[in-house]
This record gives sequence, C-alpha cells and structure tokens, in this order.
Amino acid sequence: MMLGVGISAYNLAIYHLICHSFFKALLFMSAGAIIHAVMNEYQDIRTYGGFHKFLPLSYICIFIASLSLMALPGLTGYYSKDIIIESLYGSYTFTGYIIY
Repeated sequence: MMLGVGISAYNLAIYHLICHSFFKALLFMSAGAIIHAVMNEYQDIRTYGGFHKFLPLSYICIFIASLSLMALPGLTGYYSKDIIIESLYGSYTFTGYIIY
C-alpha cells in the first residue's frame, strides 16, 4: 500500500486498502463468531480444536481469508499486490526493475 503511494498510484493503493480491509474484517468476524459460539471462559482460539466440525462456515471463511492474506494467486490479495508491483515496473525506475 505504501509502495503504491510512493509511486503516485493512489487509486491502486486505495484498491489494495479496500481489498485488505475486506479479508481482514472477514478474519476478525469469523474469529468472533467462533469465540461467541464456543462460550468458553478462555478466548484463546488456539485451544478450541476441532471447531471445523461444528462451525464449518466459519472455518471456510477463515481459510479463504487466510489464503487471500497470503496472496495466493486467484484471490484478491494477490491481484491487488501484483498490480502495484506491475505499476512500479511500468514507472521505469531501477527499483522497479529489481523488484519485478
């Protein structure tokens, strides 16, 4: 995102900000749904184990949002980062050639 602002690609930086906020919000909402559904005294999601059996939709949402956060090709996290790097390459700077 800062790279997009640094090369004056403000529309790409805003696009990356919006995409990132959507899948980050999906992660937090799914984690909150799991913590709320378990109703345990501990709110440490690492201790729950096996929640994919009784909350499959939340499990799938966390899985897809995590893959998008890792920038797996085919998901929006990849394309928003890739288009900023391509724009850097198109700016004809030495740094753009090295990063691309």
